[in-house]
Amino acid sequence: MLEEREPPRGPDPRRGQDARGAQNRVNIRSEGSTTISGGAVVAGGDAHVGDVVHGDKITIVQKARQWAIANPLLAGGLAVVVLSGSIWTGVSLGSDPAVDVSVVEEPGLPGALHTVEQTRLAERLGDAASWCHLVQPGDSSCETTMNSAFAAKSQSYRDRVEEVGLGEPEKIDSGAQVALSWQGSSQGTARLVQAGGRWQLNTSDYGLLKLCGAGLFLSLVDAKSQELKCGMFQLPTS
Repeated sequence: MLEEREPPRGPDPRRGQDARGAQNRVNIRSEGSTTISGGAVVAGGDAHVGDVVHGDKITIVQKARQWAIANPLLAGGLAVVVLSGSIWTGVSLGSDPAVDVSVVEEPGLPGALHTVEQTRLAERLGDAASWCHLVQPGDSSCETTMNSAFAAKSQSYRDRVEEVGLGEPEKIDSGAQVALSWQGSSQGTARLVQAGGRWQLNTSDYGLLKLCGAGLFLSLVDAKSQELKCGMFQLPTS
């Protein structure tokens, strides 16, 4: 009488699965190109693959890696573009600090000087809102006027306000003044007063600038460029 034997069993489907039974880890060492999970190819001589495969689909990370291997020039170029963009963004953001309008509340002559310095920065950046807060916060039409004035000038033109020199602030009866200069030549002063516990430009000087449609420092650049002579500010034209 023949002894009944159980038919041979195939490989245990549970082998190779983790505790959740949902993932297979493939570890392959190949001397040539190797096909994984229904067509995905890892090219190269000696390949090591230890990526997690979900069912028959290779993860997005592995696909990206395979694309980079298959297209090394494109991948390298893309990396350079991304890196360059990151560096450029970091530099551009760091090179132009925002206008600090809180300086108007600083007491004494340092507060007056810092107010004038931030006014120059506002003109370079074309920041009409900050300029008006620094110079004449009580004028509701200031921002509209100065937006137009700044927009009429290119960035390279506004950058020239940095060529205007500032002297040490001096105390005067009405408040303080800061001397302005161009290449060592005196160009008058910026006169400031204190109102409501803060610094701002002398009202009459502000009125003249608004009438001319010019900034405190841009009026000097205008005069140097023979585009406009605004009141007390005169620059040599030679």
